[in-house]
Amino acid sequence: MAEARLEPVKEVSPPLLRVVRKGAEERELVVNTSKCAACGICETACPVGAISVAPPSAVVRKGEDPIDVDESKCVLCGICSFVCPYDVIQLFVNGKPMTEVGLPKLPKSVEVDEEKCVYCSLCADTCPQEAITVEREVPTPGDLVMGEIEIDEEKCIYCKACEEACPADAITVERPKPGADNPEPEFSIEVDEDKCVYCGVCMRTCPVDAIKVGCMVCYGTTRGEIPEKGEVDGSVDVDPSSCVYCGWCGFVCPVDAIEVIKPYEGTLEVDDEECVGCGLCVEVCPCGALEFEKGGKADKTKIVAHPETCAYCGACARACPVSAITVVREGVTAMPEVPTKAWKKALDSVLGPVEKE
Repeated sequence: MAEARLEPVKEVSPPLLRVVRKGAEERELVVNTSKCAACGICETACPVGAISVAPPSAVVRKGEDPIDVDESKCVLCGICSFVCPYDVIQLFVNGKPMTEVGLPKLPKSVEVDEEKCVYCSLCADTCPQEAITVEREVPTPGDLVMGEIEIDEEKCIYCKACEEACPADAITVERPKPGADNPEPEFSIEVDEDKCVYCGVCMRTCPVDAIKVGCMVCYGTTRGEIPEKGEVDGSVDVDPSSCVYCGWCGFVCPVDAIEVIKPYEGTLEVDDEECVGCGLCVEVCPCGALEFEKGGKADKTKIVAHPETCAYCGACARACPVSAITVVREGVTAMPEVPTKAWKKALDSVLGPVEKE
């Protein structure tokens, strides 16, 4: 007698939705609904019609759940995970990601060449999903300048004028308050030579001429050996659980240190004549590829598209109430080897123009 098929069970623990089928082989489909853009690619590709995706407008303006999976239909094949551009859906087989058991995923990655990177943080500042963290260490002024500073404490009256004037915050004056128990407290003045740039501001500020400064390497004047150029060091971390592979980081990087591989190639266009400027597309786009025109005319709000930072998911086209946006997925960046004709058919189904919801 054939063994009865074990039915999948759905577990919902927001923001995660899980469909689990246990047996000799355990399969688990995990959906992170908080990351879903309601683009509908998975719904289109699902060969058994187990996935339903809400209209993007209902998700961003009414707070509806973006995606649901009918566990009575789902066969946990992994095709939805395969086509998802944002890694919203993950399939695990016996606890391992689908790619570790021979199933394919569309290529998508962010690579940072840290030999080129200057850790300027433009990528982190620009990322629409705040998926990038940059840590930077810069040389101290003491590593880059050479000079001497001398304070004559017999002349110094500890007035703190030099401390207030110092542009590098390199001077500290300690001036304890006199009291009955200590009528003549000990005053002191210290210079942090790792901060000091030997600019001479303190010397020119001192009312009693107690400070002398000599600069050997500063402001283009050199006397003696020039210090080695300081190194800027740091690290860049890209959180794959937040990244949407939009390409903004690579687009803004001033030293071409970032390479982004998107899953899809395509086109994005906005029809200015049809657009009513409602801004729904701006709200639903997870990539920040659409924005209101800056300085536009008061009588016509225009939406500006940035195709170079678009993931071609099509959420904006699905959402547009007047069909003013055209998104066409023309192909994939690199075609993986698919296991069956069903997978190839599923991928083919999501290529082409995106239909209105």
